[in-house]
Amino acid sequence: MATAPVETRPHTANGRAQSAPPVMLKGDDAVPRGLAVASAVILRAMIVVAGLVLIALGAARMMLVVLPVIISVLLSTLLVPIARWLQAHRWRPAPAAFAGVLLSVLVFFGLWALIIPGVLSQSDELVANVQKGAGDVASALEPLGVGRADLDKAVDQGLQSVQGGAVANEVLTGAVLLTQWAAAIVLIVVLTFFFIKDGARLWEWVVELFHEDRQDALREVGNRSWAALSAYVQGVFLVATIDAVLIGAALLIVGVPVAMPLIVLTFVAAFFPIVGAFTAGAAAVLVALVANGLPAAMVIFVVIVLVQQLEGNVFYPVVVGRKLQLHPVGILLALTAGGVLAGVAGAFLAVPLAAVTAAVLGYTRERREARHSAAVLAP
Repeated sequence: MATAPVETRPHTANGRAQSAPPVMLKGDDAVPRGLAVASAVILRAMIVVAGLVLIALGAARMMLVVLPVIISVLLSTLLVPIARWLQAHRWRPAPAAFAGVLLSVLVFFGLWALIIPGVLSQSDELVANVQKGAGDVASALEPLGVGRADLDKAVDQGLQSVQGGAVANEVLTGAVLLTQWAAAIVLIVVLTFFFIKDGARLWEWVVELFHEDRQDALREVGNRSWAALSAYVQGVFLVATIDAVLIGAALLIVGVPVAMPLIVLTFVAAFFPIVGAFTAGAAAVLVALVANGLPAAMVIFVVIVLVQQLEGNVFYPVVVGRKLQLHPVGILLALTAGGVLAGVAGAFLAVPLAAVTAAVLGYTRERREARHSAAVLAP
């Protein structure tokens, strides 16, 4: 009868068994260890990136559902302190949450009330200024072979496309979009109310869906993510207010037309770091150049540069602080990726999501370092 082979291990001089050498498969010698490790890391990174892209594309396709949820969370970071202050003064949770939501609704419609009348009342003046500015630009471009007639024709075609039948043909589509966004606004209001009132209970319910061993870590991740998101949103809100006040005062003093819409644009653009400041500043300088001439445009340009320097070196570091730990390169990459995947809404949400991701990764790194320290100190 055949017997099973008995594995023999070499012994050292003191009688202890010596571990057998690792089994080498064919081809292992042909692939350096560094290349094998690099290929494994790249493969896993590609899988993670592909998963993130699929999630982002899916969220982009469901933007009318995803966007209200995220905006409600962002609004909650601003309104929860108000609700807590009211509760500290003996308000019930529901009335306190309702008061915060009502305040946000009034501010939202107040901003639109500042934009629309100013644009409508000064639209004729803006059109005339644009045509005049186009004529000045044409005179400057004549040496390059661009005639004034060509530029006037392009301006007239643009105005006709805005004022003519193209707009009328899109009335039905515009009505559908208006209905969708009206429904989204209602959803934002309702979700914000419940996030303010029952946000802690909702998160606890989510945490309890996981195993008990993971609940403490999830609670800590949630707390850190909320702290990072609150620091970002509240800090940027305050910085945006300061920018709008300072630049708006310059616009009003110089007498730039549609100053109020430009002030609102400056405020909103602050939520798009780096890119938003450049866009809002360029719009203000161009309007001042067309409507008030070169001296006024230079004054606005100098004011915007000074305000942006104060924002980058004083306001943002002091108000937002270093809690987010987001490098400008990371901010630019997040803005670019968000804009490519979901347009303006993606660019708006990219930096807050990056802030939350940085907080989660920071907590993961701390846990890993703590486990490594415990393993080193263990007897």
